[in-house]
Amino acid sequence: MIPPLDQNGHLPPGIHEASAGEIGKRFGAFQGSDLRPQLWRRFGEFLREARAAGLFEAILLDGSFVTAKPDPGDIDLVGVVPADHDFSADLAPHRYNLIAARRVRRRFGFDRVVAKSGAESFAQATEFFAQVRGQPGRRKGLILIKL
Repeated sequence: MIPPLDQNGHLPPGIHEASAGEIGKRFGAFQGSDLRPQLWRRFGEFLREARAAGLFEAILLDGSFVTAKPDPGDIDLVGVVPADHDFSADLAPHRYNLIAARRVRRRFGFDRVVAKSGAESFAQATEFFAQVRGQPGRRKGLILIKL
């Protein structure tokens, strides 16, 4: 379950697991403009392709989309691959298009990082995305979707 946002419009610190349906109801609905539904539609496309490719075991969501901001600019995400993932296997177009930062940015408009589950790269990614911009020392939560 997605916890309530704090007084600053952020999720409480930590990683909060949720289903795509929960996230869509909470953050993908119309809220004064169609930006949220547009972002959610693009994320749905990304998620369908990610599931079909079998590349990620989970996706962490961040960005203004998972805040109280009425007009979010984007979705930031961390694609979590298994700890033993071999990146040389990602050259097939259906996988490369999900792992290449430029392609994800151009096609979906998302900033993404890829990290191995349980690895230092995962810890670094979650620490980076948990920071509150312009507020050193403050932390916010992230949403995890298991695939």
